Parts: sequence; C-alpha cells; structure tokens
Amino acid sequence: MINLRENEEVIKIVRQHRSVMAGAISWSVILTGLVSFAFIKFNLDIFGYSWEIITGTVLIAALVILYKIYIWRKNTLIITSQRVIIDARQGAFSRPVTELLYRDIYDISFKQVGLSSMVSRYGQLTIKTPSGSEMTFDKVPSPASVVETINKIRNETLNSKRFEL
Repeated sequence: MINLRENEEVIKIVRQHRSVMAGAISWSVILTGLVSFAFIKFNLDIFGYSWEIITGTVLIAALVILYKIYIWRKNTLIITSQRVIIDARQGAFSRPVTELLYRDIYDISFKQVGLSSMVSRYGQLTIKTPSGSEMTFDKVPSPASVVETINKIRNETLNSKRFEL
C-alpha cells in the first residue's frame, strides 16, 4: 500500500477494466474443460493417473486465475488530494510506482480506440509532464470521468497555491 503524506486524502482509486482478466480466465476454463472432456469422453488412462491429471489441470487453472486477479487488484491509479500515483505491476515481483504532483502535470488526456473500448467504456489515460515524459495507464474504466476528477483537483490545488503566495 502507498503511504500517504501529511494532510493527504485518497479521492479515488481506479483499477483497470474487468476485461483485462477475461482472457486469462476464459483460456484457463477452456483448457481445463478440454482436458477434462478428453480424459472422460475418450476414457484416457495414463498409467492410472487420469483423475490426478484432471485435478492437476483444474488446480493449475485456478492458480492462473488467482494470479491474474492478484495482479489486477494491485494495478491501481490512486488519485489523492496532493498527487496522482500510478502503481502498474507487470508481475508478482515487479512494482513500478510513478508519483506526479498536480503542479507537475502538464497535460492529461485519454483515448478510446476500437469498438470494444467504446462499448465497454474503457480507454488509455496519458499524463504528460513539462519535461516531455508520458505516463500511461491502460484500460481505465470511464476515462472521461477520471480526467475530469484529476483536472478538478488539479485546478483546486493550483488555485489555492496561487492565493497562498
């Protein structure tokens, strides 16, 4: 979990769209079903271990599904009152975290490409900094509302800083 700074509040936590997990789950279920069907339908018996192979296939599929759910839960875009934090994990043993203060955000945009992203309402969020670097977060559900939330907080933060000077 991310440690919050003094006087910092979490405004919104955004995870990738559920469709990210659909491929891993569907392929695991299909493969398990095909292996089970083949062993039962064709009465395959490999040295008397047919039920053990079916059970092993089901367990491996369950582990793959649990792993994908774990990675999905850890990939987050955290919008706080002081910064935007992108925690984009690629695997169980990697953790690239990018923090952007609102004053360091130069431009924020999103794009939705393809029919599935338009129907499922997800897109790619891109945040640009004055140095020219870009931070992206893929498959953000309702990207327009996320951009609106960040811009609202960004404007409030920048306006309050101007009055303090």
